Amino acid sequence: MAEFNDDIDLCMDHCLDYFGDPVVFMPQTGGKYNMTGILDENVSTIDTSGEIPIETPMPVLSVKLSDFDRLGIPRPVQGDNFVVKGKIYEVTRDPEDGWSESRITLFCGGDYVG
Repeated sequence: MAEFNDDIDLCMDHCLDYFGDPVVFMPQTGGKYNMTGILDENVSTIDTSGEIPIETPMPVLSVKLSDFDRLGIPRPVQGDNFVVKGKIYEVTRDPEDGWSESRITLFCGGDYVG
């Protein structure tokens, strides 16, 4: 599986170089960490936790999981924050465990004043 992760990392490197934006990760435990991510501000997400599935457009951030390992910091969890394009976003739920990439569902809290 290591070769697969290496291949995905290489692919993500190229995607992040071309489409990525600077991102600041701010975990609840403190600190600010610079990385690169791809923000899609309008992704249809489906919440199936209730009796009726609900489709909602939400921002989703794609990041490379190895960036967290490289920085020696924990991976994002619900309640952590990211700053992208001058706006602050909160992680809405714990991201699913991915192989090399994580797509993190966010809530936009407005302009970042920091």
